[in-house]
Amino acid sequence: MSEIVYARGFGAFADTPGATLIDQSVRKLRNAIMSGELLPGQKLVEAKLGRDLDISRASLREALRVLEAERLIQLLPNRGPSVAKLNYDDIVEIHDVWAMLTGEALYNFTELAGAEDLSQLDGVLKRLNDSITVGASLDQLEAINAFFAIVMAKCGNRVLAETVFGLLSRVNFLRAQAILRPGWAALFAKEMAEIVAAVRSRSPDASRAATRRHIDSACAAAKQIVLMSEPEPVRRGRRNAAGQDAKTPGARAHSGISGRAAR
Repeated sequence: MSEIVYARGFGAFADTPGATLIDQSVRKLRNAIMSGELLPGQKLVEAKLGRDLDISRASLREALRVLEAERLIQLLPNRGPSVAKLNYDDIVEIHDVWAMLTGEALYNFTELAGAEDLSQLDGVLKRLNDSITVGASLDQLEAINAFFAIVMAKCGNRVLAETVFGLLSRVNFLRAQAILRPGWAALFAKEMAEIVAAVRSRSPDASRAATRRHIDSACAAAKQIVLMSEPEPVRRGRRNAAGQDAKTPGARAHSGISGRAAR
């Protein structure tokens, strides 16, 4: 069951054979959000989206409702749609649940994984590093998702896997914002290689600890994005494993639906 859940969830950025026009529009908008072409908090003009996507107003609204359910779009009365924007508390709370569940999944995976599973993780890490080399942010996100899809499919706990799937869009939103900042994707690749090394050493505790460090980094990057846009956020809860926020080396942003997101 977890394999089905993660095949569905982590394939959210790729073309799907037989997809309806609404499904295609959902994917294009999702990719535009994840790639940073549509920015957190950005107001969306329905007439322009309809022209860009070549879709009717009714179908567009259905696509927007799907993304609202994924918490990627906000639909406010009399204000129209806008891209969701996580605040500091959202990030802390998502971090706590994400780190706890994914850490346990890696603990279980380390006890259950075979040579073929490790080989698959090695292959995904190569894809991730290749995509970093060419600067393909969506490919980086897909590779990271594929890594954790392998883990969740063999963590031995269907309920855990389905619960993490329920967080998937918000987790990807955090990851996507971090990946757009120079240096973070390379750090993620290094941390994921450390996870694989811990799994290969057959140390469940080390795997869980390495996973939590990786998730700490992803959330520290997302916190820095909030700090740049909101100078005095309310801080609540645990920050990271060391009790500190990491620093991000830079930022990048642009708008519109184009390139990879529109494919």
